[in-house]
Amino acid sequence: MRKIIVMLMLLISCFSAGMCLAAPQTITASGAYVMGDNDSPKIAKDAARQEAMRVAVEKAGVYVESYSRTQNMELTADDVRVISGAVLKVLHEQAVPELSAGIWKYTVTLTCEVDTDKIDLKAMMENRDKLEKLQQERDALKKQNEELLEKYKQAQGREKEEIGTELESQYSLQATFDRCATMIQQGDQWNAIVELNRVISDVKVTDSPLAYAYYLRGRAYYERNMDGKALEDFDRAEATPHNNKIYPIWRANYYQGLIYSDREQWERAYVELKQAWDDCGHSDSDIEAAMLRAKRHAYPPREEEHRSPRRSDDGIDWGKVVSDVLIGILR
Repeated sequence: MRKIIVMLMLLISCFSAGMCLAAPQTITASGAYVMGDNDSPKIAKDAARQEAMRVAVEKAGVYVESYSRTQNMELTADDVRVISGAVLKVLHEQAVPELSAGIWKYTVTLTCEVDTDKIDLKAMMENRDKLEKLQQERDALKKQNEELLEKYKQAQGREKEEIGTELESQYSLQATFDRCATMIQQGDQWNAIVELNRVISDVKVTDSPLAYAYYLRGRAYYERNMDGKALEDFDRAEATPHNNKIYPIWRANYYQGLIYSDREQWERAYVELKQAWDDCGHSDSDIEAAMLRAKRHAYPPREEEHRSPRRSDDGIDWGKVVSDVLIGILR
């Protein structure tokens, strides 16, 4: 009887744990920024929000890791980070300015949700490369803002104003781009397209941010297998004045190359992929593999290049013998 009771308790415990993990998990995360002399309140708020988002992703990772164990899956730390960024949804945001001892501090608190019931880990791992590339772009943009924020803290006068203007614009757009990238990761490409349409139609958005908006919308179309529209947006991204310092517009070449490869337009595919390979600093193995594949199809080696020198049945290479004799005579 005692054994039966113990087994029932274990079953109830396991069932309860499964139910807890299956239910949407609410996460609260905060970030703070202490303002210095002449710091912009908007920059302070955005910096605090970025810190709160970093904390939220870390907390989401705990739930993702626990959930993966219930699915008998082993995830690496990188897997957890990539998936956490893709499944986290911000429900509410609160920014509170506080004056203490003559110093202003902004605290941003995010209420987020991780719905493990909607996580298809197997599908996510199968598409891990796509998720990771988007996550890398999101991380790179955040890193750029962090570096710019450090410059802003140290700057004075006119330089501080100029960096502040750039930083305010980047924070605002990064929040939008980050949200759209998350939608694409989650398979919600249509809402990403709708939001990016608003960015693209905003006359104040120009140059590199506009080019990136076109690129990101192209990515959404690409994930929907709407290759024609994707190519149009990638072309627009390249035609818009930009540089790759902050926004990786060069990735448009990579996806153009993949589309042309699918269409077996190998020469065009090779040109695009070669450009992406050069722009990434020869550091992306996926781009390299796609480029070499396109090159093999576009420029197959000639048959004679593979031929071995003719040899007689006795193993003597008479071609080489005659060549050596002629060389000796000429000498």
